[in-house]
Amino acid sequence: MEVSMTRGNEWAVFEKAVEITASAVRGAMGAEKSQPPSFVGEVFREAYRALRETADLLPNKDTKAGF
Repeated sequence: MEVSMTRGNEWAVFEKAVEITASAVRGAMGAEKSQPPSFVGEVFREAYRALRETADLLPNKDTKAGF
């Protein structure tokens, strides 16, 4: 069962994936290293996927603590 995020949460995950992608690409695209243009897309897709999976595992903010 897939739980959809609110638009605000989805946007926050997207922005974080963009930040991670930018940081990774800067490190990998230095003067001595060369990556194909598709590298940026691959990094973004993996970062976004990992963030979505992690966000989906977080408990709903409306749930009470179990203790």
